[in-house]
Amino acid sequence: MQYRIIVQFAELALKGKNRHRFIKRLRKNIADKLKIMGFDWPVKAIHDRIYVHLPGDDTIEEQTARGVVKELARLPGIAWLSFVYWFSEQQFNFLSQQADLTLIHNLVKRIAKEQYKPNQSFAVRVKRRDKQFSTSSQDFEQQIATTILQNSQWQRVNLTKPDQTFYVDIASDGISVHSDKILGVGGLPVGSTGQVLTLLSGGFDSPVAAWLMAKRGCQTDFIHFTASHQPLEDIEQDKIVRTAKIVSESSGYVRLYKVPYTYFDMALMELDLDYDLILFRRFMARVAAQLMPEVEGQALVTGDNLGQVASQTLENMESMNKSTDAMILRPLLSYNKHDIIALSADLGLFDVCREPHKDCCALISKNPRTKSRSYVLENMEQEHLSDYQSLIDSTLNDAVILTFYFGRLVDKQKVHKV
Repeated sequence: MQYRIIVQFAELALKGKNRHRFIKRLRKNIADKLKIMGFDWPVKAIHDRIYVHLPGDDTIEEQTARGVVKELARLPGIAWLSFVYWFSEQQFNFLSQQADLTLIHNLVKRIAKEQYKPNQSFAVRVKRRDKQFSTSSQDFEQQIATTILQNSQWQRVNLTKPDQTFYVDIASDGISVHSDKILGVGGLPVGSTGQVLTLLSGGFDSPVAAWLMAKRGCQTDFIHFTASHQPLEDIEQDKIVRTAKIVSESSGYVRLYKVPYTYFDMALMELDLDYDLILFRRFMARVAAQLMPEVEGQALVTGDNLGQVASQTLENMESMNKSTDAMILRPLLSYNKHDIIALSADLGLFDVCREPHKDCCALISKNPRTKSRSYVLENMEQEHLSDYQSLIDSTLNDAVILTFYFGRLVDKQKVHKV
């Protein structure tokens, strides 16, 4: 007997002629995630599933393997996955007419005893992919159910809504047995639909927005506007850095650009403008848009939520949109705040996002305008920010870039271009 992990695709079955490309990407993401965890295990796509082949030399404990399953479940593109016990057809000859199925019955007995819960029901599901198997699916289900009833405390069978299901899959290369299907996050494999650049703040919204885009197959990078410069040796403890690290655990390759907003702040320091926050959001969009060719970004992403704060009205969003030709995506636009916070908890972001942080937008203005017009803002920019390109260049020239790979910080550097 060996161990395997079965991965069921989410939406990939609907992709028609592009299906192979999406599966190839998911397979690569799984293999890369395993390698960063220290496991160089073969990952193979066969028919409608992906199989992870664990070593058969008893070097991997079952508990370790189950932990790997839970970690892989965080990767977008997976509907469900399961740790399975695998019996090779080459070794056991289950497809022969005189097949000895004692091993299967003994394993199911053990699993049933381990999984027993009082007053709950069970069912057996057999999938006979290879019709050479001499027993029909229904007959084999009845045989295994009898084994469970006679050798464990399970006494209630429910074929429509069981509390516990025991699965047996019969294929041409072997038989797999499992009892737990771990739900994945669904969606599409990261890297299958494009590249985006997310404006990352210190709150709950923007990292959740980035993750939602990752769930739709987008590779995401981050840009964060900061008031302070931190030594590179201390930067890993920064809240923003830890936030990007958590997002990368499931989305893979992530770059974080930390850029100062001090040049913009100094340019408006002595002016008392009601529109300073909206001007700043336009500045952020332009800085991010100039960075997009470097990161091969196809769109900007924000954590904007309609009506949540003064700057997130339709009028102010339109003013931000008109500051750049870049596409701006807002995946959280219609979410309720408590839904965003609940999702951040599910993603492991809640604790870091709730930490105190001086958000740059809050520092710029305490009483921002709720409505703006782009032509009014353009006139202000021409009057007070005449050397706008210089502000953008100076901001990007002082960037600190951190690169993550599935939760590991693999590079950090300062730009300081001449």
